[in-house]
Amino acid sequence: MSFDQLLKEAGGFKNLFRMARERGMNVEEQVQATLGTDSELFRIVGCRMVKVEEGRVELSFPFSKAITRRGGMVHGGIVMYALDSVCGITAMTVNPGMDQVTLELKVNFLEPLRKGPFTAIGKVVRDGGSVAVVEGEIKDADGLVCARSLGTWYMVKTKT
Repeated sequence: MSFDQLLKEAGGFKNLFRMARERGMNVEEQVQATLGTDSELFRIVGCRMVKVEEGRVELSFPFSKAITRRGGMVHGGIVMYALDSVCGITAMTVNPGMDQVTLELKVNFLEPLRKGPFTAIGKVVRDGGSVAVVEGEIKDADGLVCARSLGTWYMVKTKT
């Protein structure tokens, strides 16, 4: 059974992740395969799912010339994309609905991202049922926090 078929059966993302684990599926591999198929940018950045748990998600991505800007650092748009991705997936883990959209995402750029691989972590701060607030951070290979974010996701109950 595909992840999309399981989503329909589960009736929402929150139940999807639980059901997938109960059926012996590797959730990280399933999310990786789905996003890798659906998003060319996910593949270009080189994002890899590391851990998917309820309320916490971790992904990694390598340093590459394809995602840098002048000065040899990761482009700010890529930093925001990585944070939106990891925090959005984190919101999915508590989403009882079938879809979601980012309402707001604020990012503080603390240090240039120059030393990969990078680790992006999302954690749910507040699950309100129809909205979730998620914080994120990106660390470099030395564990230095290079960016932090705070965002809000709206949970869509039915898929249109």
